[in-house]
Amino acid sequence: MIDLHNHILFGIDDGAQTKEDTLNMARAAQAQGITDIIATPHHKIGVYENFGPKIKALAEEVNTIIAAEGIPVKVHPSQEIRIYGDVVEDLKSGKALTLTENGPYVLIEFPSNEVPVFTEQLFTKLALEGYIPIIAHPERNTELQKNPNKLAKLIELGALAQVTAGVVCGQLGEYSKQCAEMMMEHRLIHIVASDAHNVTSRNYYMKEAYDVIEQQYGIEEVNKYKENAQKVLAGETIRYVSPLEVETKDRVEKTKKKKKKLFGLF
Repeated sequence: MIDLHNHILFGIDDGAQTKEDTLNMARAAQAQGITDIIATPHHKIGVYENFGPKIKALAEEVNTIIAAEGIPVKVHPSQEIRIYGDVVEDLKSGKALTLTENGPYVLIEFPSNEVPVFTEQLFTKLALEGYIPIIAHPERNTELQKNPNKLAKLIELGALAQVTAGVVCGQLGEYSKQCAEMMMEHRLIHIVASDAHNVTSRNYYMKEAYDVIEQQYGIEEVNKYKENAQKVLAGETIRYVSPLEVETKDRVEKTKKKKKKLFGLF
């Protein structure tokens, strides 16, 4: 299993604070069946500015520490980037990082209460430069909770979206869980990740989330989400149905059901 949103690197944001915290998170990942973690410390979020070279060096140190403890988990360096106007230029210079080296995927976080007005323009620019934004936890963004059509529009521009495992399990509030369910039902979610910060208040819940998804949507959905995470790690293209196609298909299915009821054929 792969976790592509995680705050396991110690001492640089509101995630792990000490080396022991990092080791505890690595042990918890192993218990969940996670083999690879993409470390995504906050970047450009006010007090946290974690540039690429610093993260790469710390990830290398963390891998050494984890290996010394015999924990079979590998950490890959990246960032959870709070959206800002110069992100394309910083990706090219190495100040900002894609989720994997030479891969196209970029984890983008919005402010919790809004989607900035320049988002569509920036996502278009990212696409033109060969980057694919992955929107972090849209189910917890106030504006997207109220208007999921905005998320659909960003996906039509080529973005993907990542749901938080703990939300799927109901660990971060009932309303966020309901929003996550609605987004998953309408194919607006492509990846499940932990956004783990520690092993107490912000743990992994990856296995638990996949169990919930299997119960509600079937094993095929679980396999799809896991496969998508593997493709991100490998830098491979993720194929998905656009929200417009989903909406059209749903409308056709509803029309068919109404016709069946009207003519009483079945």
